[in-house]
Amino acid sequence: MNNVFRSIFFVMIFFQAGCNIEKVDEAKLLRVEVIAIHDEVMPLMGELKSLKKEVKLKTANLLESDSSANAEKIKELRDLENQLDDAFEGMFVWMRQYKAPDESVSEEEAKAYLTQQKILVEKVNKDIKEALQAAKVELGKI
Repeated sequence: MNNVFRSIFFVMIFFQAGCNIEKVDEAKLLRVEVIAIHDEVMPLMGELKSLKKEVKLKTANLLESDSSANAEKIKELRDLENQLDDAFEGMFVWMRQYKAPDESVSEEEAKAYLTQQKILVEKVNKDIKEALQAAKVELGKI
């Protein structure tokens, strides 16, 4: 009878350990996803700035030629400059506030935090891709 209780005890310990490993893996997987979303667009930051300079130059050229006749286009280009700036700044705002959960945080807290961070970094990713696409279309690079 003592062996039966001992066996049940060990099975419960192994089961509990298995559940904890699974939870740790979920949080680690979520963290990897968050970083991967960030890493996908981080290398595009230089291109974002470069395209902004080109858009700004195009705006300046229109201002010099005939600003009143080109007022609508100048407004569109300035809006695009702002979109590029906002996308660029969005990345750095996200990076400044992101803190990977450490060991002292519960598994549930880590998953909740990382889920929220995934939503935020997905928006950053989307904003960067959309700004790049709009600039490339405007500049005839697509």
